[in-house]
Amino acid sequence: QLTPYAGGSQIATIAATLGGFKFEDASDARRYETLLHQYADFVRALRDFAQAQHERGIILPDVETDAAQAVFAGYAQPAQADALVPAPERLHTLAPAEQTSARNAAQRIVAREIVPAFHSVADYLGGAYRGGAPSGVGLWQYPGGAEYYRYLVTANTTLTIAPEKLHNMGVDAVADLNGELNNIRREVRFHGGLAQFKAFLARDPRFFVKTPQAFGERLEVYVRRAAAAAPRFFERFPKAPYGVEPVAKELAASQTFGYYDQPTAARPKGLYRFNAWHPEKASALGAGALICHELIPGHHFQIALQQENAALPNVRRYDFSETGFLEGWGEYASQLCWDMGVYETPYDKAGRLMQDLMVSTRLVVDTGMNAMRWPRERAMAFMRENLTLSDAQIASESLRYSTDIPGQALAYKTGEMTLLDLRAHARKTLGGAFDIRRFHSWVLDSGSMTLDTLRRHVDYEIAQQKRSGG
Repeated sequence: QLTPYAGGSQIATIAATLGGFKFEDASDARRYETLLHQYADFVRALRDFAQAQHERGIILPDVETDAAQAVFAGYAQPAQADALVPAPERLHTLAPAEQTSARNAAQRIVAREIVPAFHSVADYLGGAYRGGAPSGVGLWQYPGGAEYYRYLVTANTTLTIAPEKLHNMGVDAVADLNGELNNIRREVRFHGGLAQFKAFLARDPRFFVKTPQAFGERLEVYVRRAAAAAPRFFERFPKAPYGVEPVAKELAASQTFGYYDQPTAARPKGLYRFNAWHPEKASALGAGALICHELIPGHHFQIALQQENAALPNVRRYDFSETGFLEGWGEYASQLCWDMGVYETPYDKAGRLMQDLMVSTRLVVDTGMNAMRWPRERAMAFMRENLTLSDAQIASESLRYSTDIPGQALAYKTGEMTLLDLRAHARKTLGGAFDIRRFHSWVLDSGSMTLDTLRRHVDYEIAQQKRSGG
């Protein structure tokens, strides 16, 4: 797809793979050339795909096309293009002549094939593609769109559940979280209502740092807290080390938030890459909740343990496509940090509640715009009322839910709620024999799976424990 999150994430994944490619001999250099040719083919195929969709009347609204055009134009710029040419230090195992040949070949393919392919997509999006574009957003307005959205709900949450039910669950969760945040407002004796308290949380200087380095240091505080508490909650730990680093500066504009960068053969370390190149815009209020979701005990524990699990076949060791399991674990881990004692201050807790409000709000607006015919303006107003995002972030996120990757954002909260429900079920069934460390092994040791399958798996493990008398 051409949209910033879907198409942009595919392109970013390919670029990251090429950036981590290891060169050991001349055959690797030739293989890298082949991969660059294939990258150009992929981008050209996106142009053909967009035209085919346009001919069928499946056209993005202009406001989303603007964002997509900017992504493709950005990848045609020198900073992005040069990143595909391997730096000399990556080629040190090759003979000097082979190094020169490899760099020259990469430069030639990038200049003659890859950059023109990106320009072609950007030019098409700026011109003929816009003819017949709808004025509103949401899948409901396209032929078969309502049915397709129901499919996306199931595909992303891996649960059989109606969009309307998810919508109501989201409304209830938002109300409950606002109540909890209001209790914190009273605890810190803030003078003003809940809306004013949220504005304070979004803008007060105490929640911001002066430099990207200081933001990383703030994150490290919570890394240490989570690491110290983890042995009380987990039986096994990944061998891969972990840490935090800033995103590459040239990619800062395309990364609203940070992301977890999993270990690779070229870099066997799991990293939370944070975006704080403009620290005046990067609130550290939710730093603890971010670390718990993205690093430990969140995605790093989940992904690195799965990669290291030799008992799984490779097709499962490296498959992280079950979004409900993947992002559900991230949010469950962030919630688990309440019990782990990571959130020590009222403002740590407020940061977690604001993150929870974010993912709960997604249930409301994603279903609202795609199934319940909400205009984008109504969804943005709901987000503005309940969150502390900037207008630019709300504009970007509302497009993500309505036209970019509809349904994907539902996975975070539904996955978290499913895991909390499974934990409560196991605790109730096993009584005093329940062990939180063993429960987490049940969830993580068999790798990614659908949430419906996970429910059956946990029941199996409960039965096995009861049978063994453990």
